[in-house]
Amino acid sequence: MDRLYFRPLVIEDKEQLLHIYSDKDAMQYRGSKPLETIEEAENMVHQVHKEWDSRTKMRMAVIEKDTEVLIGTAMYFFESPTAVEIGFSIGRDFWKYGYGQEGTEGLMEYIKANEPKVTTIVGIARSGNEKSLKMMANIGFVEVSDYEVEGKRRFEINY
Repeated sequence: MDRLYFRPLVIEDKEQLLHIYSDKDAMQYRGSKPLETIEEAENMVHQVHKEWDSRTKMRMAVIEKDTEVLIGTAMYFFESPTAVEIGFSIGRDFWKYGYGQEGTEGLMEYIKANEPKVTTIVGIARSGNEKSLKMMANIGFVEVSDYEVEGKRRFEINY
């Protein structure tokens, strides 16, 4: 990645996490409700560490190289031993810079390098989230045509 890098989330990220994850409009396509308090942001960091340690969900901070600012998070979890679902959330202040695509491609490279058994990467996007749908198509994800659950559409890329 040219402009971004990943690192573990740390408790010092709580203010920026709250800023990003409390924006109801920006978080409208996420599966969980927006954060409301700094304590919820702290709890999110602690939960991320527990999930990482147990390998149930691998979530990382996405940092803008030039400013060292947390712009969002990237995550993946295993659907099966050979398939992971990925997710990427970016704060509204960082939209329209191409960070979603750059970060998603970087996450895919991270998975390829660190999870050698994985052959399929899955992306889920809600109908109406046109920017994510377009970005996944640009990267090469293919929609699984017989899958739509509660307005969610499934895309896959194999390598």
